[in-house]
Amino acid sequence: MKLINYEATRHKLDANKPPCRRTVERMVKRGEFVQPVRITPRRVMFIESEVDAWIEKRKGGKQ
Repeated sequence: MKLINYEATRHKLDANKPPCRRTVERMVKRGEFVQPVRITPRRVMFIESEVDAWIEKRKGGKQ
């Protein structure tokens, strides 16, 4: 299991124009994106395989 930070997650979502951190936070809060893992009280990260699966699912719906 590989963990990635917000910056890497944002660039996986769109390398050319990544969404801002706040946009990702809103998506998480609304249940539209994978839930992050809290590492410390001030640090959260995402499981890379879950982010990849979410992206693939979205791509599948657009084709």
